[in-house]
Formats: sequence, structure tokens, C-alpha cells
Amino acid sequence: MRKAFTLIELLIVLVIMVLVIGIIGPQGAKMLERYKKNFLQIQEKHQIYQTKVDAFLLLKEENITIEDINYTINIKGVIIEKSNDNY
Repeated sequence: MRKAFTLIELLIVLVIMVLVIGIIGPQGAKMLERYKKNFLQIQEKHQIYQTKVDAFLLLKEENITIEDINYTINIKGVIIEKSNDNY
């Protein structure tokens, strides 16, 4: 009756695990990068939406800058985009 695994069995399992991680690892990194990009886009949309709400509630024009792009939001919630051209 066996009580433990042999060294060969443990090495084979380790090799299989390394191969699986080697195949799945790069795909997981790409997927995480896509999720990060989507999350940042959602955050930007939320910032603009929140600024629109603030402009409406405070009855004044609001300015917001996201990634070097200036947005001016008027009282009615109209967004005017002005890019920064720093040449």
C-alpha cells in the first residue's frame, strides 16, 4: 500500500502545471489589459456624467480635463470639447 507520491509523479505534475501556465499566462495578461482599458473608459464617462449633473444642479458652467482634453459643460448639459494643443 502506497502512502505518498513518487518524485517522478510530482515532477510530471509540476511540468504539466508549468506548461498550462505558460499557455494561459499571456492570454490572461491581454485580457486584463482590455479590462483595464474598458474600466478607464467607464471612469471617464462617469466623470463627465457627474460633471453634467453638477453643472445642472449648481446652475453654472463646469470645466473638466481628462487625458489632456478640456471639456466645458454648460448649464443645459451640452459638452464642448477643447483639445490641448501644446506644440
